[in-house]
Amino acid sequence: MKGHLGNSAWGRIKRYLALAGGVATVVGLISCGVTTRLVSEAIVQPSRNGVGAKVPDDLSARTFVLPDKVEIRTWEARPPGRPKAAMLVLHGVSDSKASQVETLRFLARQGVLALAPDFRAHGDSGGKFATYGHLEKHDLTLLRRALENEFPGIPVGLWGTSYGGAVALQSMAVDEHFDFAIIESTFADLREIARRQVTMRTTLPVSGLGPYFVNEAGKLASFDPGEISPERAIESIRAPVLHLHGEADKLIPIDQGERIAGRSKGADYRFVPIARGTHHHLRSGNPDLYDREITGFLKRVVPGGH
Repeated sequence: MKGHLGNSAWGRIKRYLALAGGVATVVGLISCGVTTRLVSEAIVQPSRNGVGAKVPDDLSARTFVLPDKVEIRTWEARPPGRPKAAMLVLHGVSDSKASQVETLRFLARQGVLALAPDFRAHGDSGGKFATYGHLEKHDLTLLRRALENEFPGIPVGLWGTSYGGAVALQSMAVDEHFDFAIIESTFADLREIARRQVTMRTTLPVSGLGPYFVNEAGKLASFDPGEISPERAIESIRAPVLHLHGEADKLIPIDQGERIAGRSKGADYRFVPIARGTHHHLRSGNPDLYDREITGFLKRVVPGGH
């Protein structure tokens, strides 16, 4: 049902790191301004997938214009009649709303209005930079308000995968009006996962370069990467959260999810490891468990759920 954190963004970073393959020391690599610029740009200007995708016949397209004039393009699935709830379905980095079609349809069958936006700098949306939640968390608040204006009193939730999960947790930490969330396969801290990603994707002795490149990317996009910390965000969230992570996830290892789980103080937070679940195929690791957890959670948090 879900999208994923695409390999294309990290593939670009790996290629740029390869440009510095002949550099003998980490200091020498850092001094390579071209490499630094290219890697930093790859972090905040990920490859755009799903551009110009055709809207499925059973979905509709909407555009929201944000206060800074950035256009957010969305696809939407509506149930017949008044929806019981609304849910924003959030994709991974380098991904788009086009990967969320089955999730939109699934939610509509449950009586939920489901809206999948392309994040800033993704898909068909505007925006020059992806900021990993710095701006996006406020964008989600504006989308929530738009849905509530259309359907006063409707509960609004979030369903975020990877990058989308990180943004969802940060959104809930600053906006207590989100009523529930499903979080999948996300990272605990941006600088930490950047360090691990760089280590995983090059044989050079550059483990310290992940945070360095992320910091440079933050300068480029005008945000502080140190603020991008879903594990800190979870501490203030009291709304119901179902959090799933695959035990076989090699891109964002499950210990990242466990770090988030360890800092939750919410009485209605549930962390579910999925045996054999990978980053791109979480459900297939244990379909029965995954479906049971998702449907059970929705029955609890959606008024009149069945």
